[in-house]
Amino acid sequence: MDKIKEIISKKPQLFVIVSLVYLFLTGLVKWKLTPAASSLWYLFGGVTGIYFLDAAEAFFHLTPSPFRSVIFQALFVVVSLFVVSSSGSLFASGLVLILYLTLILIAVGELRMVGNLDSWYQMVAGKVTLKAQQSILTAFIIVFFIETLLLIRS
Repeated sequence: MDKIKEIISKKPQLFVIVSLVYLFLTGLVKWKLTPAASSLWYLFGGVTGIYFLDAAEAFFHLTPSPFRSVIFQALFVVVSLFVVSSSGSLFASGLVLILYLTLILIAVGELRMVGNLDSWYQMVAGKVTLKAQQSILTAFIIVFFIETLLLIRS
């Protein structure tokens, strides 16, 4: 129980607030002010997604985190696109979209604090330029918006 409290307390408040606002706004647009009972599954999946990466890193003692890499990002794009466009599960859609948002927030935060995303490219042979890192992050963000639109229109 202490580990769970630690995971919850260590999560930056900005991440939680941005995630909850995203869930609220996407839910509001999708269900047009009249949420269905199934929308609770979307909310529950999203709230689970807020803490999912932190819990996985803590419980499996993943240091350094394999989730903070461009390889994971690329694989996650494929999985999240499949889940949002094909699964029909609102829980899974909420979970992957908030995980996606969390990855974006982590990457943007690191880019602003450190000035690059070199740690995300440790598994890649050779040096990746800052411009290429920014372009890949931009593409990652664009796919997130496309997935959000897919959820809203489904």
